[in-house]
Amino acid sequence: MPIEFSGPARQTFSLGFKTRISQVYDLFPELQKRRIACGLLRDRGWVEGTAIGWTSPPVFRLRPGVSHYTIAHELTHLIQGDGSGIPHGEVACDIWTVHRLPVELLDQRPCYLMKNSKRDWDKHKGTIKMLCSKAIQIRKTRRTYIIWLHDQIEKLH
Repeated sequence: MPIEFSGPARQTFSLGFKTRISQVYDLFPELQKRRIACGLLRDRGWVEGTAIGWTSPPVFRLRPGVSHYTIAHELTHLIQGDGSGIPHGEVACDIWTVHRLPVELLDQRPCYLMKNSKRDWDKHKGTIKMLCSKAIQIRKTRRTYIIWLHDQIEKLH
């Protein structure tokens, strides 16, 4: 099913931005058979998007023109928990978002994962994507996967 845009989103979002949202949405097959609503997020300081998965339909709201990464991050929130294997929380959401997106769509630094890191995102995003994928595998046997991942990121030069 296609995403249902709210009236304000339809009016405010450019065709190019709606296309970007659809491009990212296509990377989420778990959402394809569900009704999903996308709304406009009015200026709320630094917040670029929100997601509420327990409503019917689930809804995510975006500020106009946000990155591919922010779109994917909010869509990841819609599939967290409920047997998806993605634990709740912002850092986990960042890890699974980086893992899912192709490198060319990693157009924004994941702020929760990289909060205290001084590592150059543009230089290391391919390596960090690989480390996120490895961290997801490590989580199957070791719940300290986020600590492991942060340690690995800090070793990058």
